[in-house]
Amino acid sequence: MAYALFNRILASQLPMQFSHPSEIDRLRDLRDAGYIKVAFSPPHSAVPLCATVSEVTNLGRAAARYFGSPGPAT
Repeated sequence: MAYALFNRILASQLPMQFSHPSEIDRLRDLRDAGYIKVAFSPPHSAVPLCATVSEVTNLGRAAARYFGSPGPAT
């Protein structure tokens, strides 16, 4: 679920890379919701598809506070 992945992102140091197809789908959902900034590798490149999360947006931080998500790792 995207909520669990979002919590992992919040608790980790950025940037983070992901390559599992189900995680990439969830990252698209989080990006579309405006919670994160993420870059995806070109879909037809020679390497498998991957994504790099570079930032949690202000909206993402507000949602994390509202829903009681963990804060950033220290």
